[in-house]
Amino acid sequence: MKKLSLSIVLCFLLTTLHSFGVEPSDYKANFRKGVTSGYYLGFTSLADEMRELRRPSDIPKSDGFLQSLYVDFHYANQEFNEGFYSTVATATPKAPIEHTIYGLTLGFGLGDNPNLDVRIPLSVTDFNVGDIDDSGMIAGIEFFPNYRINQYVAWGVNIAHLNSSSDFPMFDESMTSVSFETMVESSEAYGMNWSGRLSIGRYFPSNDINDEALWLFKGGIALHYHLHNNFTMLPFIRFNYSNGDVLTDSMWVDYGTEFILMPNAPWNFSLGIAGVGGHDVIEEGMEFYLSTKGNF
Repeated sequence: MKKLSLSIVLCFLLTTLHSFGVEPSDYKANFRKGVTSGYYLGFTSLADEMRELRRPSDIPKSDGFLQSLYVDFHYANQEFNEGFYSTVATATPKAPIEHTIYGLTLGFGLGDNPNLDVRIPLSVTDFNVGDIDDSGMIAGIEFFPNYRINQYVAWGVNIAHLNSSSDFPMFDESMTSVSFETMVESSEAYGMNWSGRLSIGRYFPSNDINDEALWLFKGGIALHYHLHNNFTMLPFIRFNYSNGDVLTDSMWVDYGTEFILMPNAPWNFSLGIAGVGGHDVIEEGMEFYLSTKGNF
């Protein structure tokens, strides 16, 4: 009788474990520990963040309202460890989590000074939890009115909103943010110059579980190696810090390199690679992007 009861219990447990997670809706919103930085939803890509560090001073300004136009194609992939799961999900089978993004960002530079930069990110995503996968969409809009004090210093206020849609409840998230940005760039007189960007912003995540606002501080610096009049290498690094408990990590680093072709021409082309380091939840994270920008 005891053997029969034990067999029934084992069969029940095996059936439960086997049937768990057979579709995306089985992974509830409270299965995630918090908002995972760099998992892209609610956070603009590193390519977009660093782009404003590059402001060629020798490109003539147009008298028209449209100053610049760029198109950015990017591919990003992140893999997460078990730190992504909350304590609610400890009794469930842990499955590897992977997120892949195929994105397109349209950007417009409007006005002379003050300037208005507008970005429209559109991405198709693929979410994988173990053997279960689902496609989704990320879309949003970003406004960045900014004022250049002189050729070396500028500041502005960034207002952005991004929204994600997926059949995985734990991946559904929207993010609204307002941040103060300041940019500084050194002189090009020495053949190599640097540029930096500091951001202090308030972020408002919104999903079924994580809806607490957080402060996020970001400081980035890039070196401009002018290897040729028509070729520049731009390695960069960005330090991130949050003072709240909403994010799964309070500190992490983004880094990468961008290669710019024809930077002094009306049109230039960029090829870049970026990654994330020092993060406890993001096991691997990498982004590749190709962009073209026209200055009018």
